[in-house]
Amino acid sequence: MGLLQCIFRSNHGRRIEHPVLGEALLIRAKNGAYWEVETEVARKAFTVSIEAPDEADPSPQQVAFFERYAKNPSLAFSRAQPLLIAEYEKWLRKPFPSDWTEAFEFVAMSVPVAADEHNPWELSFECIQDRERHLFTCTFERGAPSGVQIDG
Repeated sequence: MGLLQCIFRSNHGRRIEHPVLGEALLIRAKNGAYWEVETEVARKAFTVSIEAPDEADPSPQQVAFFERYAKNPSLAFSRAQPLLIAEYEKWLRKPFPSDWTEAFEFVAMSVPVAADEHNPWELSFECIQDRERHLFTCTFERGAPSGVQIDG
């Protein structure tokens, strides 16, 4: 077996076809496993990762957690807003627009263990005002936004 096959085989688990999420791939990481799903939200590409303790399939509660935000991207923004707006203004050096969709596109999220918002999770937004379209990822801990990381 080649090195790449060995690496991929050790990190990737099984695939499932979920009735709501579609095709999901189990990823085994150093700190545990998670399901990775490429789907659509508001007719645009969207990535969701779902924590998988003991490599369990996504629970109904985790699917409902994802759907709550997927069906209402404004809810996702409102949760991240306390830290996201300040980071946007610092990064772009201009005021945040009155309509958040003129600044960001909701592109990814993670779903915490047991769909419990007190466990760590994230919401990611692509900055559409930035030429490089940097990704602003808001981390949540103990139910509240705790930090923003800018990638890209």
